[in-house]
Amino acid sequence: MSVGKLAVCHIASGDLWAGAEAQIAALLRSLTAREVLNLSVILLNPGRLAREVQSLGIEVKVIPESQSGFWEIYSQAAKFLNNRGVRIIHSHRYKENVLAAMLARRCHIPFVVRTQHGLPEPVTGLGNLKQRGLQSLDRFVARRATDRVISVSSEMSRHLARQIGAEKIVVIPNGVDRSVVQSHLTVEEAKARLGMPRDCCVIGAVGRLEPIKRLDIFLNVAKLIAAEKPSARFVIAGEGREEAKLQALAQSLGLADTISFLGHRDDVYDVLRAMDILVLCSDHEGLPMVLLEALCIGVVVVARDVGGLPEVIQHSVTGIILKSGQPADLARACVQILDDEPARQRLAQAGVRLVAENYSAEMTGARVAQLYASLAGAQ
Repeated sequence: MSVGKLAVCHIASGDLWAGAEAQIAALLRSLTAREVLNLSVILLNPGRLAREVQSLGIEVKVIPESQSGFWEIYSQAAKFLNNRGVRIIHSHRYKENVLAAMLARRCHIPFVVRTQHGLPEPVTGLGNLKQRGLQSLDRFVARRATDRVISVSSEMSRHLARQIGAEKIVVIPNGVDRSVVQSHLTVEEAKARLGMPRDCCVIGAVGRLEPIKRLDIFLNVAKLIAAEKPSARFVIAGEGREEAKLQALAQSLGLADTISFLGHRDDVYDVLRAMDILVLCSDHEGLPMVLLEALCIGVVVVARDVGGLPEVIQHSVTGIILKSGQPADLARACVQILDDEPARQRLAQAGVRLVAENYSAEMTGARVAQLYASLAGAQ
């Protein structure tokens, strides 16, 4: 450990590359610029997040959960942390939250911080019982063994306050690293790369193909837009359990020739560049990274008024946000934007400015570093 530096260890799953993982990478990239911090990371899976963190020069301990049970992970993590002088352990999901609290006790780490990236997603059947048990344990750990909980939106902080107490919660919005979130393609080049006519309009969705994202709504929106804009093309980038179901729905809606399921994309910023509109139909969101990434790139966002989205989108100023989740209302808003090029350009430019002024990774990193300092200085 470097003398005089505050040692902080993050612990995360790293099994996917989605919004939470993108935010963790952006946060760590920002924190590495702060010479007062000595960072390390424990990940429970190899993958892109591990590669991103290693590229920053941060020491990473990968403990593959596919090969190790909970107690083996706990033991290996404890060995990694021993004699490092870590003063803050920062976790990012249920399993890691419990591990962090246990490791803090065993390794004499004074402070435990967690980031709540979103609210629990509904699960049906037997999985619901397991999830409820995990949530109860997670709340207990938050109340009894966690010093601060970072909420990425004010809306979500109100939910958390009812569960664990407002005194532990700090609101720190997500931020994007504008040096990373960019595309060097023109809009026309990006469309052509996806095999679409350069002059067509493209409406898209990006995210995990899971029920909470309500991509069934997006497909019904696409059907209504296609009826008015026959040349329109649609894309869904992401992977998940609902892929086959959504592809079948697209087929039944007559969208087979106009929609592309792109799967996981490492070039998601080039995919966003191809879009004229990004549509967010989720039943709930914390503060989705794809929202900030789209705005940063200059893509107009049409979204449902859920979670932390209205904290970012000012209706008809930095995007379009609707109380309604009805496909007809979302489709109407999209068509209006497509028919009004000056308005679309105005919204796009306002979104770029909004992210630069309020949602940069540098700002997020500064707030998190300040939180660390306030905890360490209070001891």
